[in-house]
Amino acid sequence: MSLNIAAKYFRRNDVQIILKKISGFDLKKIYSLKFNEKLKNSEIQLLTNKELSLEIKNSNELAKSLLQMPPFLPVRDTSTEVLSLDKDLDPLNFTNSNYMFIDISLEIPENKRMMVVREKNGLLRKADYDEREKILQIYFPANGKSKYISQMFNPINLEESLKTKQYILILNKACIQFEPNNPEFIRVSHRVYEFINEVQDYELLYSTRYFGTLIFYLVWFKKIENLVTFYLLKSKISDCLNLIQLYSIIHEKNQFSQHLSEELTEHEKIKVFTKYELKNSNKVEQALLNIIEKA
Repeated sequence: MSLNIAAKYFRRNDVQIILKKISGFDLKKIYSLKFNEKLKNSEIQLLTNKELSLEIKNSNELAKSLLQMPPFLPVRDTSTEVLSLDKDLDPLNFTNSNYMFIDISLEIPENKRMMVVREKNGLLRKADYDEREKILQIYFPANGKSKYISQMFNPINLEESLKTKQYILILNKACIQFEPNNPEFIRVSHRVYEFINEVQDYELLYSTRYFGTLIFYLVWFKKIENLVTFYLLKSKISDCLNLIQLYSIIHEKNQFSQHLSEELTEHEKIKVFTKYELKNSNKVEQALLNIIEKA
């Protein structure tokens, strides 16, 4: 199935609810210390129980916003809209170059800012995505974004960075440098998800903003054997069942649903799912057996 269809599933409310449920919510990890020049010194305050409850509530709300997942999108359309063609301008282009025009008025959203290109043959068209990103970075530079793509994203260098487990760093930089529908962002992020799944390093992304998108990626491409095992090893049966529910939503035509009944226990549901939907089920079965023996 195409990524266009995947993007529609990712935006569904029921899918988002499940992804947020099973992505983890570890406040210590979410608020872990990071280098920040603007970071203020800690403040100690005396609070009433009511004020403390309000602070905790606000802290939890902020933590939820910090876990906002990058969208799962298809590669963007590279076509452009032709506005006019004036061949009389061709002889006047002494530099033999294209000219770009941009509306630099303030307080205009980036996606609505008018940018056009006059090509050397007299063709006037709207700027494509790559041209828009380059010119926006010149007039309205984004904090942390470079005019040139970092060598970190070079395939060879990327593999070296993955070996050192720099997953968060790579994804953070990719989110700053690229739009989520940029082919480079999709290439880089998908490779990170694949690598994490191969080495089963889920814990490093667990309870971060990237874990939900990782889950969706693995479910979409039916590569959740190791992920199911991860949840079972953490004794998170409810999260495992939610993962199975997510799988059933995205892959509606599955054998598991045909063998599902209300009489089945939680452990039995996982067994049935493992039998009919997972290719390599040995690790899952062993992890489930360990949980049953401990119960």
